[in-house]
Amino acid sequence: MKRIHGAQEVVVDVPGWRSVKPRIPDTAQRRQLERERSIREIVFGAQDGILTTLGIVTGVGVAAGHRPTVIITGLLALLAGTLSMGVGQYLGGKSEREVVQATIDMEKAEMDAHPQDEFAEQVAYYKLKGFSSEEAHTIVSRLVKNPEIYLYEMMRDEFGIDPRIAKEYSLRPAFAMAASYAAGSLIPILPYLFTGSPVIAAIAGLVLAVIGLFAIGAFAARLSGRNPFAKGIEIVLYGAGVFVIAYLAGRFIPPLFGHAPVSVGG
Repeated sequence: MKRIHGAQEVVVDVPGWRSVKPRIPDTAQRRQLERERSIREIVFGAQDGILTTLGIVTGVGVAAGHRPTVIITGLLALLAGTLSMGVGQYLGGKSEREVVQATIDMEKAEMDAHPQDEFAEQVAYYKLKGFSSEEAHTIVSRLVKNPEIYLYEMMRDEFGIDPRIAKEYSLRPAFAMAASYAAGSLIPILPYLFTGSPVIAAIAGLVLAVIGLFAIGAFAARLSGRNPFAKGIEIVLYGAGVFVIAYLAGRFIPPLFGHAPVSVGG
């Protein structure tokens, strides 16, 4: 076994490696990153759940002042939003896979119909990466003998996508989106379960919403290596901006149509 010695030892040749069928590389690090990228669904779902439900229960609480009405409205909003977010994420992922698969099929058809053109195109991509013309020809000539890897390289260089996306069917993002939305939606509802005063519940809901948004930011920072406090403040400020815009819209847009202001957001 030969190794290159340096900051990290890298295996460059292993006896018997030629008997292994060439395949697209996959690593534990790649799979871990794919799991961590689900933070997008968690942040989006939880933040949307907090802000949407906060606006609804606060508005209903101020307008109706009836605790059971606020709780029922909030729980219905939680249920509808959870189902909508989960199904939306699933259908969005499914549509993405279908688009990628259609692109793969198109590229396969081009490789079958115009192999020389595709060969020249891939050579050009390797030359752009700094390889000499001879080196690029050697690499692509080897790739042609392994169709799966050749297609992978073409898709990556021409379209900037990983063709494995088309096969990565998983319900995890949909469940993550739905669960995070439900958890976020529950936060503004909780105060109404323990107090009969709409004003106190509204204030408590707003405080809990700020805490929840900050916690989301801190959690995201842990995965991205950023400052938890700064990231938490960032999410809180974005959330506050959305809430203020919703309040102003409910305050000033309805009168333009002869309607009384709507207490969205308080």
